[in-house]
Order: sequence, then C-alpha cells, then structure tokens
Amino acid sequence: MGAGNIQDVPVEELSVIELSKQGRQKLRSRKYDEACQLFFLGLESEPENPYLLSGMGDASREMGNFELAEDCYQKLLHIDENNLFALRGLGDVYKKLNRHADAISMWERYLRLRSLDKHVMSRIADSAKVLLQFERAEQMYLNIIEFAPDDRFALAGLADLQHRLGKDAEAIQIYEKILTLGGSSLHILTILGKLCLRLSDFDQAEIYFRRALEIDADNPYALYGLGNCYRWHRRYHEAIEIWRKILEDSDGTQILHTRMGDAYYHLDMKEEAARSYRRAIGFGRDPFSMAGLICLSVDTNDLDTAVTTFFALVVTDDDPLFQLDMLSRRFVRDQHQHLMQGFCRYLLQLDRSDQRLGKDLASALEKLC
Repeated sequence: MGAGNIQDVPVEELSVIELSKQGRQKLRSRKYDEACQLFFLGLESEPENPYLLSGMGDASREMGNFELAEDCYQKLLHIDENNLFALRGLGDVYKKLNRHADAISMWERYLRLRSLDKHVMSRIADSAKVLLQFERAEQMYLNIIEFAPDDRFALAGLADLQHRLGKDAEAIQIYEKILTLGGSSLHILTILGKLCLRLSDFDQAEIYFRRALEIDADNPYALYGLGNCYRWHRRYHEAIEIWRKILEDSDGTQILHTRMGDAYYHLDMKEEAARSYRRAIGFGRDPFSMAGLICLSVDTNDLDTAVTTFFALVVTDDDPLFQLDMLSRRFVRDQHQHLMQGFCRYLLQLDRSDQRLGKDLASALEKLC
C-alpha cells in the first residue's frame, strides 16, 4: 500500500512509526487530544520509544495535563539523561507549575548541551525575574544580546527588568531600540508613554500615546495615558474628552473616574465631579476619590456628605493621621487651606468620643495653622 493511502488505514493498524508521524502532525496543528491518542497507541507497543514519549509530553503539556507531561519527560531522562526535548519540556512544565527554581535547573542542564539556544536562555531569565534574581536575569539577557543583538524577546525582557529596578531612562532606550526593529509596536509605544509619564516627560509621553492611537484609535491604555498628559498640562477639557472615549466601551476603572472627578473639579463642574467621585467609590474604598468628594462637599457647603465621607475615610483606616495629612495636602494644593481648618474644627466639635481621632484631628489642624 502506497504512503499516499495511509489515511485509509485504521488507526489501530498503523505502525509505530506512522503513529508517531501522524501524532506529530496533529501536534503541529494544535490538535492535542488527537495527538495524545496516537502517541498513546504507539506507547502501548513501544513504551520506551523516545519520539512517542517526547510527543506525548509535549501534547499533554499543551493540554495542561502537567502530571502526565512530567511523567513522560522523566521517563525520557531515565532512558537518556541528556535528552534535549525532555530537559526543555520538563523546564516548561515546572514553569507552568510555578516551580521556577526547578525549571531553571532543567534549562541549565539543557544549555550545557546546547549553549546558544536563545529561547531557553530567555526562559531562564524570565524565571529568574520571578524569583527576584535580577542580576542573574540581567546577565542572561545580556548573554543573548551579545550574539543576537536584535532579539526582541531578550531586549523586551531586559527593558522590563530595568523598569522593575526603577531604571526608567535605561528601559526607554531599550524599548526605543525595539521600535527600530519593526514588527508590532502598539504595546511598546504604550509602555514608552507610561515610562515617560513616570519621568514627568509629558511632551514625549504624548508623542508615544498619539503614535499608539494611530495604530489603534480605541486603545484604552493610550487614551488613558494621553488624557493624563492633558491633565498634567491643565488641559482638563481635553483630558475629559479623551477619557470619555474609554467609557464608551467599558465601565472604566477606579483611578480613571477619580481623575475625571479631579478634572471636573478644576473646571468648577461640581455635579460632574461628584458623579465621577461617586462612581470611583462604587468600585470600592478609595482614599483619593473620597478625599476629592470631601473637598467638593465642603466647597458646596454639603457638610453632611463631607462628614459622612470623612468618617468613612478616616475612622476605618489603620492610619488616620496619614489620611488627614493627605487630605490636608490636597486642600493646601487647591488653595483651600482655610476650608480644611474649618472642617477639622467642625469635626472636633461634632464628636469627641474617639480620643485617637480627636488627637489626630488636632495634630492635622496644628500643621495647617
């Protein structure tokens, strides 16, 4: 029978070689369940066949059956302790199981046999980052870049590492190099925008966010970032307009509604500000939106809301003095220091039952005077 008619042969009658071949084809097609069935049939005849074991390990790993995958790879290593497929696959299993130290151990054994596999080197660096072994991760990324200077994965991993270490300027340089390599750039542009915001380089951040929006006009990360650029330049109307686009397709986030509240507050649009602060608080307890609502309530002489929100903010907090200091800074920032003074005095007169709170209120008032 010719090879062209092999599909007409019942699976049960296929040779081990054909079972392995067809299993690999199913694996490449991501038909993992069918691949496992073929490999299983082959292993019934040849339980130590390395091709079948590695195939079964790969397919079961992709299906999330890590126990079976580990068993297959371990059997392979029992047969051949230097089996590259088993060492790499077992490392991948351990990574999925968050056993990163074990994963690195397997991959290092692999690299001793195949030293310049940049994919495995990247895996080691990524797991080292998870283990907070930053020097080890950095050295591995640099080793890759030494012989593959344009490897996007190594460059992105190194840039992310620099970002984690607070070296934002260095991270920006690396991400900018990635942009010159072409390919997908949307994610990189939004990251660059965020890094520039952290460095208070709002003009450059705006450039990156605008470039991202040229690729995806509805990207929420770029829209949010561009709105923040406008906010820092006190272009509050434009910030709100941009942020509204995000809310067309989603409920937004707590911090988005808080910042919209702040923008409305600066524009003296009090009803809109209150609505935004309340939407933010609807996501859960948040000192920033609650502080905004307190300031707004004092401005509008709505002392009932101010008192209610104040106690929700301060009384249930483990560190009320911190919240009072934060609130005082906001009042001073908005040139409403006298309002905060009056607010503290009012609350001191309202309830003296909580001695700790009374002491903290008095301390906050003293700092304001």
